[in-house]
Amino acid sequence: MIKVLIVDDHHLFAEGVKSMFKPEDGIEVVAHTKSGVAIPYILDTMDIDVILMDIDMPVMDGIACMELLMSKGYNKPTLMLTMHQSIKQIKGALEKGAQGYILKDASKPELVHAIICTSRRENYFHPKINDQVFDYFRRKTTPKTNAQELSEREKEIIKCLADGLNTKAISNELFISEHTVKTHRRNIMHKLHVKTSAELIKLAMDEGII
Repeated sequence: MIKVLIVDDHHLFAEGVKSMFKPEDGIEVVAHTKSGVAIPYILDTMDIDVILMDIDMPVMDGIACMELLMSKGYNKPTLMLTMHQSIKQIKGALEKGAQGYILKDASKPELVHAIICTSRRENYFHPKINDQVFDYFRRKTTPKTNAQELSEREKEIIKCLADGLNTKAISNELFISEHTVKTHRRNIMHKLHVKTSAELIKLAMDEGII
């Protein structure tokens, strides 16, 4: 029997999830807490196999809870259960050690499968967010150049692109030829491993270049 701890500030939702499981599912919700602060105590006093964690909670959200557990040396398989589909939330959960990520509109069979996978320390991601997750891991395995390796001129050009300036406008703004602007832009794309201006600007924002 897989013993589950639910961390969610909505009591009725937690009760609904608890009542969903039958003995034949091999899953039992043995504890529920609304507060991430209580998680270490529960883990120390109860036999828990999987943590089913909401992200959007007052006082301490799910990602902060994961960070707390990491700082205290806990390494319990955790499945994030949430309504959020944004890559920011997904990235935050994964970076703090989440084993899986499932949405609250999942069916019971999906949730059962996700909990079983998580208990085995296998990754599980809801089908609706598969593309975002794959993109995230693809970016992690793609070599990137740090902002420090870009020249000051290249950073200026990135900032101009972010401001919506085209090649001619950048040429006028920086007092360089359009050919030089195109050369710099091509070199920037190569260094940062991006193909479009939109990807470049997003990466520049993520890495604090702009």
